[in-house]
Amino acid sequence: MRIIFTDNYNKQLKKLKRHKKEYENLSDILDIIERADDFNILCKLPIVNIYDFERLKHNLNEYYSFNLNKHGGTIRLIIKPNSSNIIEVYLCFISFEHYKDFDPKKVILND
Repeated sequence: MRIIFTDNYNKQLKKLKRHKKEYENLSDILDIIERADDFNILCKLPIVNIYDFERLKHNLNEYYSFNLNKHGGTIRLIIKPNSSNIIEVYLCFISFEHYKDFDPKKVILND
């Protein structure tokens, strides 16, 4: 699957480097995403359950998240599948406060 990096994600990645364990888990998650053939297959992979992969609720239901500390942490990778192409996924944001710092209006989905 093709990964599209957004500017918001790139800015948050610099902050994440201070969190060694979560940074390493992010690398593993990116490998999982890249190896999946499409988004539907990614959602069905058993390994994503290790990272509490889930769809967000209510007004954020277009987004999905991975827990970067596996079970129990507050740092999340927020992704969004490209609506016109299920073989592309946007890395939208790294939330350090369990979505409290995430505003979808500020996400710019650049190709």
